[in-house]
Amino acid sequence: MIRAATILPILALTACATAVPVSAPTPDVAAPVTPNSAKARFVAAAEANGCVVNEATSPAILAGATLSVEDLARIMTELRAEGLGEIAADGRSFRVTTGACA
Repeated sequence: MIRAATILPILALTACATAVPVSAPTPDVAAPVTPNSAKARFVAAAEANGCVVNEATSPAILAGATLSVEDLARIMTELRAEGLGEIAADGRSFRVTTGACA
């Protein structure tokens, strides 16, 4: 009887001492942001700078779109081939003809 009397309180204490797994609420994880393509960044930066790329606007467009001069030349060539941009009559500037620039 004494054994039973000492075992029951010990079992009761160990039952209280064990950690009960508690599930914490998981935070909502945002979907990863996919960066725009270089072409989309260029068009957005060109639209924000008046749709014309020239000596005055090219530094702001390059910085806004995080592009190099080589990227800029390639993208303007692609846009022109796709009919989405044109070289101005002065031959020194390029005009984007998409979206807000149409």
